[in-house]
Amino acid sequence: MVMKRIYLVLMLTVLLLAAPQFAYSQAVGEEPFQLYAPFTGVIIGAKDRATLDVKLKNMTDKGLSVKLELDKDEKAEGWEVMLLNSEWSGFGVSGVYLGTGDEDKEAMVKLRIKPAEDAAAGEYRFIVKASTLDGVFSEALPIVVQLTGGKVGEEKAKTDIELEAKYPAVEGTPGKAFSYEISVKNAGGDAVVVDLVLNLPEKWSGYITPRWESERRINSIKLDGSATERILLTVTPPMDVEMEKKDYPIKLVAKAGDVEKALDLSAIIKGTYKLQVVPETNRLNFDMVAGEEKRLVLYLWNEGSAPIENISLLASKPEGWEVKFEPEKLSSLESLLVTQKPEQVTATFKAPERTIPGDYQVSVTAAGDQDRKSLDLRATVKVPTSWGWAGIGVIVAVLLLLFGIFMKLKRR
Repeated sequence: MVMKRIYLVLMLTVLLLAAPQFAYSQAVGEEPFQLYAPFTGVIIGAKDRATLDVKLKNMTDKGLSVKLELDKDEKAEGWEVMLLNSEWSGFGVSGVYLGTGDEDKEAMVKLRIKPAEDAAAGEYRFIVKASTLDGVFSEALPIVVQLTGGKVGEEKAKTDIELEAKYPAVEGTPGKAFSYEISVKNAGGDAVVVDLVLNLPEKWSGYITPRWESERRINSIKLDGSATERILLTVTPPMDVEMEKKDYPIKLVAKAGDVEKALDLSAIIKGTYKLQVVPETNRLNFDMVAGEEKRLVLYLWNEGSAPIENISLLASKPEGWEVKFEPEKLSSLESLLVTQKPEQVTATFKAPERTIPGDYQVSVTAAGDQDRKSLDLRATVKVPTSWGWAGIGVIVAVLLLLFGIFMKLKRR
């Protein structure tokens, strides 16, 4: 009887310990994730640096957090061995999250291995360990490094530069700065200083800055072996850039020793349009007499960079008023940078003779195919001088009539 009880206790203990692993097996079959690498054994020289892809794949239908650890060979003292998120730059990685979608179901980290300068030739072993956060499931990936003297990949020691623009063709407008994001990669194994030379169209200006330091302008950049840096190339076309030629070539040249590489870029310039209308007096109000014409000179100009076509002059006026323009239309208005002076238009206003004195609003609009501009004017209408004399005459006549009546009444 006692033996049966001991047996039952042992069976329950085994089942409790195996329950989490059994739950995983029920949920995902055999393993919640896979840990693997395309290359698990490499041969490098003492002056080389190896970067290996380590991949993880979620085998479940739920999101999964995985802890990463790295065991170094005891003999690899002074070696640089670490897991990174990027080969060229970035940060160390100690864990990844595996989602369930096509984009995040798999993850890849970089295992960087760089021998110590005084490392002895021989075989070194490193182990990448991955486990669930509860520690129930784990996998180990051994990596074997065979270290030899000198360099194995001598071709990487050759100096080489690679230039790439994220967007090689960018649209811009005259007088406004715009930028290109460019990657400069040292495809060789040794550190180099890369000189940067910019070739621009005539009258254009430009400069180069680090990607995240827009205030610092540079002419060269130092790159370690196999390193990549991102830079910003900012250019500004002149205000009077020729609009007939909309596509302008820009070239960035990178030089390192005897190696020279060029990156061809394109600037697509689009014209701007800005119509302006201002009275010659620079005042938005004027006086006029009812029944008489009032002339006002208007100045029109284009502050943009491309011509404005088919400009018509229109007016919104009180009922019964007359407004005329000379000329009524302009076939084309070039940029002020080209004309160097505004166009003149004479506007003539006339209010009816019986217009009540006071202030009236008249809106003048210059409308072209590409832009339009409106101007609200205040016209102060006054009565003609003849009306004043007529009024005086009426007053005098009334006074004389009253005086005659008064004299007749006095005689009686």
